[in-house]
Amino acid sequence: MTKRIVITGGSGFIGTNLVQAALDRGDAVLNLDIVEPGEADHSACWQRADLLDTAGIKEAIVKFQPDVVYNLAAVADISLSAEAMLPNTQGLRNVVAAVRSCTPPPLLIHASTQLVVGPEYAPSHSRDYHPYTEYGQSKADSEEILWQEASELRWTIVRPATVWGPWHATFHKSIWRYLNRRWYMLPTGIDPIRAYGFVGSVVAQLLAVPDADPAETNHKVFYLGDAPARSSGWLDGFSLALTGKPTRRVPGSALRLLAGIGEVVKRIGGPAPIDRGRLYRMTTDYPVPMDETFRVLGRGTLTPEQGIVATVAWLREYHAEEYRR
Repeated sequence: MTKRIVITGGSGFIGTNLVQAALDRGDAVLNLDIVEPGEADHSACWQRADLLDTAGIKEAIVKFQPDVVYNLAAVADISLSAEAMLPNTQGLRNVVAAVRSCTPPPLLIHASTQLVVGPEYAPSHSRDYHPYTEYGQSKADSEEILWQEASELRWTIVRPATVWGPWHATFHKSIWRYLNRRWYMLPTGIDPIRAYGFVGSVVAQLLAVPDADPAETNHKVFYLGDAPARSSGWLDGFSLALTGKPTRRVPGSALRLLAGIGEVVKRIGGPAPIDRGRLYRMTTDYPVPMDETFRVLGRGTLTPEQGIVATVAWLREYHAEEYRR
């Protein structure tokens, strides 16, 4: 059954893929985003909107009268300060006010992040936060807005893992570029388990929320993505698809030395492809629980291996100069 769907942040990475999937199945879609869509075909369903514009967000959502609102818009740069994260909290409050003004109020699906619980911490329940970065803290705060201020509304919180795939905003300039140029190095003897999610899997799970049993989803929290896996498998998959060779391996001591040099370069204002923070993320286990997600929302239609093929095809179409065969 088709639906009327509002997507805040529909010009972003996950949003672009969600807009396309919703249009493909015949949904009526309104993308509210301050940024114009990167996909030209999405312009017809886009309306420029700022999540901090209380009146504008309310007017747009109430006028559209959606069945579902996906709140994906966010400031997601983990290097920014808490002050820069206001759209993640006050922006959600504005969306909640708009949803509350609709008759009847639509289902609200709010995108948080796995970073509300950092690596090396085992939470005892869904509101047991241990945020990693200011971004993670802002999203933990946003989850509490729903728990404390929107108990009468229908809502579901989703926590995407490390999502990747076509239209990713930065990976084509960083990790995939480094793999393509044979610059990326894995430390020998360390192979952490990480939570990855092909964007096709994440979108399928997002679209499954409204169709699931409300008793299973209302006021519940789900991680989104694929089954946690060894990071080397994901990296080698891309490296083989791009270059025909697995990712380079080097001793961990060499990467620690490079990370230390990166810290010095950062302090003097230069670029640092690797620093201690990145090395920590490269070498630390960070799985998330996915069993309940798979039970209630299912898995994507493509395997991660098929997702890699689709992503490399996108890289070669949209970033041909860097990723030509």
